[in-house]
Amino acid sequence: MSSESATAGHLDIGGVFESTKEIYGGAFGTVWLAALIIWIPTAIIVALLGNDGILEAIGSLIQAFAGVWLAGTIVRIVQDVEGDGRVDASIGELFGMVWPRLISLLVLTIIAGIAIGIGFLLLIVPGVILMLMWIVAVPAMVVEDKGIFDSLGRSFELTRHNWLRILAIGILILIAYLVIVFAMLLLATITPVLAIIGGIILAVLIYPYLSIIVTVLYFRLVELKEGGAAPDVGDGDGGLAPPVPPTS
Repeated sequence: MSSESATAGHLDIGGVFESTKEIYGGAFGTVWLAALIIWIPTAIIVALLGNDGILEAIGSLIQAFAGVWLAGTIVRIVQDVEGDGRVDASIGELFGMVWPRLISLLVLTIIAGIAIGIGFLLLIVPGVILMLMWIVAVPAMVVEDKGIFDSLGRSFELTRHNWLRILAIGILILIAYLVIVFAMLLLATITPVLAIIGGIILAVLIYPYLSIIVTVLYFRLVELKEGGAAPDVGDGDGGLAPPVPPTS
């Protein structure tokens, strides 16, 4: 599913969005199912825990785990499509491929989030720079099986010299997350049930789309910098985890 991604040595952002649209449409059933499986029980558990002290903190941790698990699964879905144009792995196999990396993905997300947040407090610009530097750290970790700081370094290596072009994607992601937060707060003021339902809908439709954009960006940057195509999820090359056999 690879497309021409470079023009005179630069990233083609239009091509990134076009590929994202194709993958989101072509693999929507798998993406939708994965998001529902992860977010419905998460939303119910968080709602039952409430927003009181330690229980709220536990709920936030569960949400964080759900978020990185879905993000990692989306990376594997996109990788599968990039490899041969279709999703071959089952939902169980896709989840299983990400499961061993959950703690690392969570720590990576927390470290990057804290650093980027501090950067935004320091006149915004440092936060924008860090966000652009580390935007493909998650797919780098999942696809290349790298450690936390190696994934951040790999993201910096891939994005360097293309930050201005990637800025459009960064702005879109920021706006989308702000819209999600605002919508959740608005729905919560009406009734908690609406907040749960609305949160699931937003998580199923918007969050996977953003994850697909970031993953497609990662693969286009790899193609641009190294000329490599994406190995299929089932391959054993490049540090990829083999599919996890379904359990009976």
